[in-house]
Amino acid sequence: MAKGRVVILGAGPAGLAAAWKLTERGYQPDVIELKPFVGGMAYTIRSDGYLWDLGPHRFHSSNPAIINEIDKLLGDELEKRDRKTRVFFWNKMYDYPLNAGNLLKNLPLYVAGLSFLDFAATVVKNKIKPSPDDNFESWVVNRFGRRLYDIYFGPYTAKVWGRDPRKLSSSWAAQRVAVVDLWDLTLRTLGFRKGDNNFHHSEYKDLFYYPRQGVGRISEVIAEKAAEGGARIHLNARMLEVRHQKGRIAEVVYEQHGKTHVLPCDYLISTIPISSLVRSIRPEPPEAIMHAAQGLKFRAMIFLFLKLNKSQVTNDHWIYFPDPKVIFNRVSEMRNFSHEAAPHGKGSLTVEITCDIGDEIWTESEEVLYEKTIQGLVEAGLFKREEVIGHFFERLPNAYPSYDLNYEGNLAALIYQLSSFDNMITGGRQGLFRYINTDHALEMGFCAAQEIANQEIGTKVARVGDAPVYFG
Repeated sequence: MAKGRVVILGAGPAGLAAAWKLTERGYQPDVIELKPFVGGMAYTIRSDGYLWDLGPHRFHSSNPAIINEIDKLLGDELEKRDRKTRVFFWNKMYDYPLNAGNLLKNLPLYVAGLSFLDFAATVVKNKIKPSPDDNFESWVVNRFGRRLYDIYFGPYTAKVWGRDPRKLSSSWAAQRVAVVDLWDLTLRTLGFRKGDNNFHHSEYKDLFYYPRQGVGRISEVIAEKAAEGGARIHLNARMLEVRHQKGRIAEVVYEQHGKTHVLPCDYLISTIPISSLVRSIRPEPPEAIMHAAQGLKFRAMIFLFLKLNKSQVTNDHWIYFPDPKVIFNRVSEMRNFSHEAAPHGKGSLTVEITCDIGDEIWTESEEVLYEKTIQGLVEAGLFKREEVIGHFFERLPNAYPSYDLNYEGNLAALIYQLSSFDNMITGGRQGLFRYINTDHALEMGFCAAQEIANQEIGTKVARVGDAPVYFG
């Protein structure tokens, strides 16, 4: 017998994980999902013998319990891989994370020398008068020097986020820069430092797991388990309103196939963008809260999926392209994740183009985007134009939370407002506006189920993935 009416917004890894674990505790939740499929941003497109993810997805975790759960769930579907990633700039490939020896070998000698001297000068200067880490640029310059920042970190960050890095929070750098500083990088290259670096910065993980039929299998199998337990997953369903009374969420209104439905609920778990959730609440929150919701921005993404008459382009899982003259910023090769990702003798690439909804890239014709992308890939030497045998586009409006200098204040205001409802839980990358990985999203879902089952709302989910460490 169901113990209470639970409504879950979003059928990504976090929402589905919550639904699955709730069914094991006797609940029969309703999951509302806008798309016609489960998985959120971690779903897999399957067509004509090809598999495509929305960008490169690696499943890894520092929490063995999460790995064990998914390993038991997928069994021999889950395979181990050793990550290989590089950066292409100045017409050469560089290891990623950056490697001091690789930089010395590939950069012009005078540039490499000046970069290391610049870093040494930065260290001395900060010993005398420390420079604050008050934005992305200052955080990186303090750890790598101005020259390396200007060569790689600055251009790539400005390109991906479409903003001056000085207007991005330093907390973004702590989570997304894969090495601590140039000194740490040098010591590791020489073999003098291994393991924990005592800089409150986690190791870059080379080993990862990947399902043979795409990362979407994780969500699909969890959805199957949840449905077997009594969860109802409503696809193609648009959430319209979240109604509350007396400090509690009372019901959720959604539209599906042209009909409006009302779901009473005793508990609400939301994994949709937190700003969208706040805007859907009725009666509406105060004007200041609505203004804060408007201030939280997500970066959009356009994906170009290429079919190639070539079995393999490189042996990289993905390659970064920081050059601002190149329209795309990252390319991943699915066959290197799974041998089942393309038909025999064929290959594929997933190309990512970041933008903002409504900007000149988002509104550009697909013909122009395609031509600019192919030109850049051919010039990088990845393939010949005639080797492209097919392509298609996908768009993702809310891909990445944008950590501008105001996001922490805006987010805090929304979290405080939502905490006034004693039966609501928010989680997931979009639900908490936190750039987390799939393992964190799953753990948040598991924790949300525990909070409801144990009547401990607000005690577990927000703690997952909140450390200022690297999340790569």
